[in-house]
Amino acid sequence: MSISIAHGDEEGFVPEEVLPGALPVLPLIDTVPFPDTLIPLAVGQERSIRLVNDVLAGNRMLVMVASRDPDNHEPGPEELHEVGVAGIVARMLKVPDGTLRILVQASERVRVTRFSATEPYLVAEIEEQPDILEPSAELTALTRNVQSTFSQIIEGLPYLPEELQIAAANLEDPSELAHLIAGALRGIKTEERQELLAELAVAKRLRRLSELLARELELISIGTRIQSQVESEIDKGQREFFLRQQLKAI
Repeated sequence: MSISIAHGDEEGFVPEEVLPGALPVLPLIDTVPFPDTLIPLAVGQERSIRLVNDVLAGNRMLVMVASRDPDNHEPGPEELHEVGVAGIVARMLKVPDGTLRILVQASERVRVTRFSATEPYLVAEIEEQPDILEPSAELTALTRNVQSTFSQIIEGLPYLPEELQIAAANLEDPSELAHLIAGALRGIKTEERQELLAELAVAKRLRRLSELLARELELISIGTRIQSQVESEIDKGQREFFLRQQLKAI
């Protein structure tokens, strides 16, 4: 399997790299990566900083895997999920406090089969986990439903840019569509994101994502109704106040 990855410089793309059988593992806290996305990360743990510096001196490749415990900032092998995403560090910025800011171009979904090292940082043997994609009328309907629901959600969430709606509406690959939306929507919980990442069957992934989007849309609808009721009560209170003031003046 080969991947084209951007270094993030003026040169554009680097030559295709073959996915190695083992890669350094960067644990992620409260973050689930998705294939074919750009992932900004803050790196502060000493072992993670060393990992990033080492991969930048080599092929720039690593594996991002979410931690099972958000309160453990140095998880061991048993505290990480099995399914993660391989990627290449496209950009890195050193911050004055000694931490790093990196931008990772994610590529394939992978499964960790065995940890081959734990010092100075985690290294794991991995195997690619490709999508199971079976074209069908149901898949087409699920894709359209997800696009439509997400479009409605964007209209109710100011933190999601309109460009994201355009991107989702024009994505023809249902797997990429699921990754884009799952990675962008804050209302999806970490464990739910991991569930979506680990699901290889694209139709099942879209079906689950459709359920999560329906929940988010319902919450937006409830919030809108509450806001409308509050504004109505405020307007009513203001009208009554002004009326009392007018009566006092008579």
